[in-house]
Amino acid sequence: EDRAEAATAAARALINQDGLHALIGPQLSRHAIPVSVVAEDAGIPMISPMASNPTVTAGKRWVFRLAASDDAQGRALARTAAEDLGARRAAILFDIANPYSRGLADLFRTSFTEAGGQVVAVETYTTDQSISFEPQMRKIRDARPDVLLLPNSTSAVTIQLRTARALGVRAMFLGSDTWDTRIIGAVPEAESAYVTHQWNPSIPSSAGRAFVDAYVRRYGETPKATAALTYDAFQLLWAAVRRAEGLDLERLREGIAGTERHDGASGIVGFRGSGEPVRSVFVSRLDDGGLRLHRVVEPAPR
Repeated sequence: EDRAEAATAAARALINQDGLHALIGPQLSRHAIPVSVVAEDAGIPMISPMASNPTVTAGKRWVFRLAASDDAQGRALARTAAEDLGARRAAILFDIANPYSRGLADLFRTSFTEAGGQVVAVETYTTDQSISFEPQMRKIRDARPDVLLLPNSTSAVTIQLRTARALGVRAMFLGSDTWDTRIIGAVPEAESAYVTHQWNPSIPSSAGRAFVDAYVRRYGETPKATAALTYDAFQLLWAAVRRAEGLDLERLREGIAGTERHDGASGIVGFRGSGEPVRSVFVSRLDDGGLRLHRVVEPAPR
């Protein structure tokens, strides 16, 4: 059930009834944010594979994330727009009720402005209004942006892309890891869009290749980022269990927090004194329905 209340109720049930030692998930920021409070209050280690909003881990000892944060994605998209695409004018359309969309939009706006660009239009909507985006797109068209950021759900983005082009928006599209590129790649209007994502099966890595090969043998299809990061979350937990030599909760937490470098299926990830991951952000271009790696934005050195 896609409700924050249902996620927190499930987490409380696991902790109270099943004697939980660790929690992997939830995947989405809108669920992981409230569940992180439950895990923190209970003193249970929690690793969210795909949640990217910094609120999930902010001020918490027991909660960790593996996905590149909204901050990192926003900065990576701003750098790509300003440095690689030569954009000077940007527009943003985002779901104001979604913490993920709102956070990434704010970080992009700040970073793009710091890079010398100008955000000429900021339009919002709420999920229950996601049938038509014509009023927002008309305002965006009239602002004449070079790029248009759409950090929204796949179902909304498919409509937004078509609406934008139908109304004469000429900007290059920018997307984030909420885009299911298998679906959006089939939308002709998405061609040449630039998108941040957490993982690409073609990125050279021995651990990544081994995971992809095993997954394809087992399931007969190429895995998505969710599968790779969830696999890495479990690998990090098992490594922490081995270091803790048992299931003492504080030692488990220390084992996860002390991971400086884990070479996993989704690349290299580690922690520096908090639950925020230190990892690369991948920016790719949608090309003939597929993803072509454009650049890797590395984390700032320690």
